[in-house]
Amino acid sequence: MERLYTNDGYNSSEALKAYAALTKREFYDGNLECANGDFTGVRFDKALHYPISITHISTISELSYRRAYQHIRKNRVGLRVIWFVIRGSVKIVRAQGQCEIRAGQSGILDSNQPFHATLCRDGEASHESFQVIVPPDMFYTHLQEAEKFFEPFHLDSADGKVVRQMLDLFIEHGDQLSQRAAKPLVQSMLEALGDHLRSCRIDMPKRQTLVDRRLTDIENYIMMNITDPDLCFDKVAANCGISPRYLCYVLKANNTSFSELLWQNRLPKARDWLIAPRTREHPIHEIAYMSGFKSAAHFSRMFKATYGLPPREFRAMHLSEQSLPGDNSNVQRLERLSA
Repeated sequence: MERLYTNDGYNSSEALKAYAALTKREFYDGNLECANGDFTGVRFDKALHYPISITHISTISELSYRRAYQHIRKNRVGLRVIWFVIRGSVKIVRAQGQCEIRAGQSGILDSNQPFHATLCRDGEASHESFQVIVPPDMFYTHLQEAEKFFEPFHLDSADGKVVRQMLDLFIEHGDQLSQRAAKPLVQSMLEALGDHLRSCRIDMPKRQTLVDRRLTDIENYIMMNITDPDLCFDKVAANCGISPRYLCYVLKANNTSFSELLWQNRLPKARDWLIAPRTREHPIHEIAYMSGFKSAAHFSRMFKATYGLPPREFRAMHLSEQSLPGDNSNVQRLERLSA
């Protein structure tokens, strides 16, 4: 494996800066935290670079990483992280609740949602885990059914055993594999993981047709990049790995259009941000930019055409409804606008 980082020879301050730079380069933006300021015995080794990233992490310090909305707005990567914990645990706090991935378990993390992850030791022993970073297109091609899978899980099936063996293969030989050889092996590992999760959860959705899966890829890419004002037909096709012609075919097969997908995702998001406690004090133009509009005027026109009110009046009506609980007229009107 390739040594990415070790804090040997650094003082604590220099080590922290070097590690923070590494995480932004190799993973995604966020804030690094160390328990009691102790930043010792940290080592990162890269087992595979393409088409997924597999990094071995070993530390005797308790490390935490916090990714908040401000990081996501600046760096909306859409990556999925699959943890394989060897020693110690990974504690994750996110909107869906808390979970702890213990030694011998695995877990999935969405980098497009705020989270706080802590690498914990097991008593006096060091923490050891493998962090597998999967690009969004590969995740939705092979593990789309696992999008809402938030709980830790064991790899205790035949398919799970295949996943562990292939992970071992990448750990031992990943730096010797060509990109052409690595890609089908990675795809097979992800398919085996998907089969394992389906065998463990009877309530997981059935496999989709290829066209349905491509539509899911398209919708998820739009959702992950909804704040991009330059999001366009050709850009979505290129990043989903399909041609513009095939993108058009997929949309027609599902009786929808690119503009419908774009606005039906942008406008509800903007509507929610207008009245959400954390963002209802934001200026209208900031809500517009957060939602991917290039101008507040365009945002206001589209919002009024969809919901019957300009965004400023919609927000004012909501706040008025909250301050006057005895008056149901605004409540009923808001319900009609939001329907």
